[in-house]
Amino acid sequence: MSRFLSGSNLRARTLQPADELWDRRLGVRTFGYHPADGAHDSGQWRAHYIPSSYRDVFRVLRAANLSKDDIVTDLGCGLGRVVFAASWLGARRAVGVELIPWLAEAAERNRRESRLAGRDIRIVTGDAAAHSLGDTTLLYMFHAFGEGVLSRVIEGAAADRERAALGAPAPLPPLRIAYVNPVHEVVLQRSGWMRRVAELPPARQWFSNADHYATAIWESTP
Repeated sequence: MSRFLSGSNLRARTLQPADELWDRRLGVRTFGYHPADGAHDSGQWRAHYIPSSYRDVFRVLRAANLSKDDIVTDLGCGLGRVVFAASWLGARRAVGVELIPWLAEAAERNRRESRLAGRDIRIVTGDAAAHSLGDTTLLYMFHAFGEGVLSRVIEGAAADRERAALGAPAPLPPLRIAYVNPVHEVVLQRSGWMRRVAELPPARQWFSNADHYATAIWESTP
């Protein structure tokens, strides 16, 4: 318990009590902040990191029809809140990809020390655009990078799935994308192989000062 009563982010933990309780329930510490980096119109721009509320994450994952057969990948996973939520909901595998080393290291420490340590959870330090999505069935993305990086992610996903399909004994399941705060949704619109299947408006949460965003859910076409 002392692990949760000490440390930074006390104000956020106090003002978001439901998220603090979920952290304690899962045995992790996912409150944190990392500033934005680079010019906003640059291909190297990265958004600031603040975790979404657990309630919003669970709502999005359920709306995307998360199942026990899913391999969930969170690009820009930060301290791993989405990864742990997906695993807790029953995903077959939950993968977090994070470019910022200290965030990835803290997420990995969370994984080792969490009550979900025995499940298939993986934290990868690396660039979202370089991570293979060939076996991913549900991709979770918060608006974390610019249009250029997102374009490379979607183009890479198409190529990864094409390669994976060559050696697969059966057709690959559709790829679903849960895009939270979909600022650059035009990238998916012009991809030619994704279609929009649902939209979730932001949902207000009492007793929390967390920000809430709309989510667009997309699915690959046959």
